[in-house]
Amino acid sequence: MTFDALTMHAVRDELEREILGGHVDAVVPIDDRRVGLEVFARGGRRTLVLSLRPTDSRIYLTGERVRRGTERVTPFLLLLRKYVRGGRVAAIAQPRLERVLTLHIASHPDGGLPREVDLIAEAMGRRSNLLLVDEDGTVMDALVRVPPSVSPRRPLLPHLRYTLPPRSLKVDPADPTLDAVLEEAARDAAGPAWRLVVATVDGLSPLAAQEALARTTGTSEIAVSAVDHWDDVVCALGEIVAPLGTGFWEPCIAWRDDTPVAFAPYQLRQFPDLEIRRYATMSEVVETAVQEAVRSAPFDRLRRPLLDAISARIRQAHRKRSSLDHSLHAAEEADTLRQAGESILANVYSLTPGATWLEVEGRRIELSPTRSPVENAQAYFRQYTSARDARRIVPPLQVAVEGELHFLEEMTLHVEMAENEIEIRTLRSELENLGVVHSLRSASHATRRGRTPPAPARKGQPALGAYRRVALPGAEILVGASALGNDTVTFRLGRPDDLWFHARGVPGAHVILRGVGGAANLSHIDRAARLAARFSAARHATQVEVDYTACKHVRKVAGAAAGRVTYRKESSLRVRPAESDAAL
Repeated sequence: MTFDALTMHAVRDELEREILGGHVDAVVPIDDRRVGLEVFARGGRRTLVLSLRPTDSRIYLTGERVRRGTERVTPFLLLLRKYVRGGRVAAIAQPRLERVLTLHIASHPDGGLPREVDLIAEAMGRRSNLLLVDEDGTVMDALVRVPPSVSPRRPLLPHLRYTLPPRSLKVDPADPTLDAVLEEAARDAAGPAWRLVVATVDGLSPLAAQEALARTTGTSEIAVSAVDHWDDVVCALGEIVAPLGTGFWEPCIAWRDDTPVAFAPYQLRQFPDLEIRRYATMSEVVETAVQEAVRSAPFDRLRRPLLDAISARIRQAHRKRSSLDHSLHAAEEADTLRQAGESILANVYSLTPGATWLEVEGRRIELSPTRSPVENAQAYFRQYTSARDARRIVPPLQVAVEGELHFLEEMTLHVEMAENEIEIRTLRSELENLGVVHSLRSASHATRRGRTPPAPARKGQPALGAYRRVALPGAEILVGASALGNDTVTFRLGRPDDLWFHARGVPGAHVILRGVGGAANLSHIDRAARLAARFSAARHATQVEVDYTACKHVRKVAGAAAGRVTYRKESSLRVRPAESDAAL
């Protein structure tokens, strides 16, 4: 379920009614990617939850007081306590059709002079972030620092200027020429019409585009070639985005039995077979969806230590990557360092004791006044040697750290998606073997508590990772439930002609469709693809692109961690993620 730009607008309107002018009494770190602001306004206390997780970024108000979930004190948290806690919410802003929310905070830090800062939440999927920006537009700090090596065009680091995310070149849904633009784009397009709408119209999620098409054509999956009247689609889009001007939103959730399938700030008509429940506010909708996600995760007590350990390892890997990038950048100056040392030696007799610089052919060379000329030259030669060696040593280390980050992101997903205690304990065992998690209990202690630890592999045999089975008529689906489990289903259980599935471009499970040979049933392919979408980092999206190919075309990446593969001769299809195994 996607927190899109229209949902953000509905929440922004609600915040303006409920907490504008309010006093921020407390800043509560819920976890590494979630912060709660307790705000006293309109005679009551509400908590604004800013959840900037990559897979489910959300912002909403709750009447409940959130609990501190981490003891880790970061520089960013200290800045929030200094400049946001005790401040007043002076203004709330959101660029039109952008998932960026700005809280303008006026405060008197440490009882001093008035100070105004902006707390900016960017709820943009994998790029989600929370930033504190000074009144002159300078980034004070960020929840997740983004160096130039990660985002050359838009680094987010202290002391740099803050810039908004690049604006989309798409057409505003209120543009009077939109119907003509869509008709023109449709002439050379194929596939589902909602994809064309998302690619053309600004600020729309797949759910909103599908809603507009369902209202005008009766189906959300209509092909581009089957749409006869794009002006009708534009009218439906106008109805959906009309609350941008009026503020009259219609928050609702589509339920299948006791499971929320989708939510939106407008009436959902594309799910005639589901129960549509309306709510008073958008925050109530988002909070309900969050509570359902928590309710469906009864093993959080076992899951949380693993996620915390992986998160710490990810931060360590990011620091290592930044250091390697710095070393490689310094390597570009190797020749300059060597030339500096040679220039000092060439002018050693003309340098006076205590000199702080030497100018050679218009170039200034810095010197240490406490060193002799020869010692200064040797220092430059040592720097040159390190920089020269970095050209050879650093690139393989960069590849290794990128592989480690990919592995850790994938294991984060598997831990979050684990469905029972056995899967969580198997994941813990894998992480302990790799040194990511320290062993807290011995096997004998686990046995005394009545639980059976994962069985060790036989001597000479690799360990089996966690995986799931889904039975189908005449076939079965295997779903990797860990990095090692992905290897298991792909390379040990999958046969050459079995079909292999994976969500494109995001961490996720390897899914194998077995027992179909070369004549795959289209229904089975759809079910396997939907499971691959469900067990991926894109599981909250309305539609996910899934690649599939024969197992014989999948290869392990040499020297990489478990689960890293390359593949070829793939086909792809877009599917709605499966809601549960039973739903298949």
